[in-house]
Amino acid sequence: MIKALKIIGIIIGILIAAYALLILNFNGPIKPKHIPKKGVFEHSAHYIDPEKALLNEGFEVCDENFILQYYNPERATYSKGKNGLRNFVLSNYKSNNYTDSGYLNIRFIINCKGEAGRYIIHENNLDLEPQIFNKDLVAQLFKITTQLKNWNPNFFHNEHRDSYMYISYRIENGEITEIIP
Repeated sequence: MIKALKIIGIIIGILIAAYALLILNFNGPIKPKHIPKKGVFEHSAHYIDPEKALLNEGFEVCDENFILQYYNPERATYSKGKNGLRNFVLSNYKSNNYTDSGYLNIRFIINCKGEAGRYIIHENNLDLEPQIFNKDLVAQLFKITTQLKNWNPNFFHNEHRDSYMYISYRIENGEITEIIP
């Protein structure tokens, strides 16, 4: 019985190895052209380029080489809380008969002093594919977002730190239906 199990195990091992070789042969070997060259990715995906950012002039981060993500345990928050942020946005937003639907995402940095700057805007439809919103809608939500002052900076290793932040507006037929985070 044990001898039969060993033979079955060997056969299964050979079949798995043959299958792996078949898959590798089918997909082709890894070619050097598919491997990134050294230094191609100079920054992380969340990086906001100061040269391309909006409202970056005069904005200073405390440590350009150590900007935390928004999801750290002691993350940066709006000083009046999530409800305060939502109330401010919704009380200042006017739908102006816009018909746009999708996600208007505004990413920025909150520095160690609680100041916001270095903004970038991403526009996507409800399937998260790139799209262009009405320029007045974008300008209005950008202005409202930049009016949010007094952020609580990220606190990490007993120091206030710079961190990335985002606000994503879900818009359906010109109305804000959700504000994330």
